[in-house]
Amino acid sequence: MPFYAVAKGRISGIFMNWGDCEAQVKGYSGARFKKFNTTLEAQEFISAFSDSGVLTQSKQKPNSASLTSLSREDLKRPCSTSTQNTNEIAVPKKKVKSKQNSSSSDDEIFDLATIIENKLNDIEKRLKEPIKGVDKVKTIQKAPRRTVLIEPLGQGKPVGGENDFETDSDSFVQVYTDGACSSNGCEGARAGLGVYWGNGHRLNVSEPVSGRATNNCGEIQAATKAIRQALDNGVQKLTINTDSQFLISSVTKWMPGWKRKGWKLKSGEPVKNEIDFKELDSIQNKLEIKWNYVKAHQGVHGNEIADQLAKAGAAKYINKV
Repeated sequence: MPFYAVAKGRISGIFMNWGDCEAQVKGYSGARFKKFNTTLEAQEFISAFSDSGVLTQSKQKPNSASLTSLSREDLKRPCSTSTQNTNEIAVPKKKVKSKQNSSSSDDEIFDLATIIENKLNDIEKRLKEPIKGVDKVKTIQKAPRRTVLIEPLGQGKPVGGENDFETDSDSFVQVYTDGACSSNGCEGARAGLGVYWGNGHRLNVSEPVSGRATNNCGEIQAATKAIRQALDNGVQKLTINTDSQFLISSVTKWMPGWKRKGWKLKSGEPVKNEIDFKELDSIQNKLEIKWNYVKAHQGVHGNEIADQLAKAGAAKYINKV
């Protein structure tokens, strides 16, 4: 850092920044000052060109503004809150002597180095003192873990064994499907699907998706899996309960338009999950299907179990390089 030596000025001495140096020499007749890289060179300059080689004060009494300026950048030095000594910039203690003895306050001795040293010692002392309230560590309480009450099975015909199906009042067999994906949309993603027919049912499925590992692929493939299982087991009326609004909207609203456009979006871009949607579309009209939306993680028994099956299936996914 630079050191500004003032051999002749309002106050002679070594200053740590140009602003404080300029305040001592600007407008001062016969001012002599220079910038150095070390305090030793600066002190030698002062000794060589000042009248006495000491920090001197002009007859102009330093006002409060000048003292304020001494408490800014020029008072900075390396300090530590430990008890060990640190390398500090040595500020030579030079007393400012008045030219003549006088009863006026202008003739009083002004010990600049002592003032600086005292201020630095005071700052260091404060840093070493314990800060009030620091021992009072505020403990941030985490929000209580949310408990989800899983509803019992539906009020329709109960599942009585591994081959029975739950049905509603309209004789629609109930199945819950779900997809899951870790790191969805990122490299290393792993996706799976889950199909839940009932507690301990032989048709329950937990397996990884085929093809791209995304959450939507898991949702579509889970529904397709459930439809195939229903057809293989003679089910004619099926309600697919899913928490994917994307899946329901795709099948009931958007898919007819995609097919007319050659499986393309309005923008002309191809449908991302074209292969999966084509497979679902090829079998969905072979039985009567109702699509029912259920909110995820709200305690719906079938949805919660399907979610667990899908996550377990995602864990089995193997990335193909």
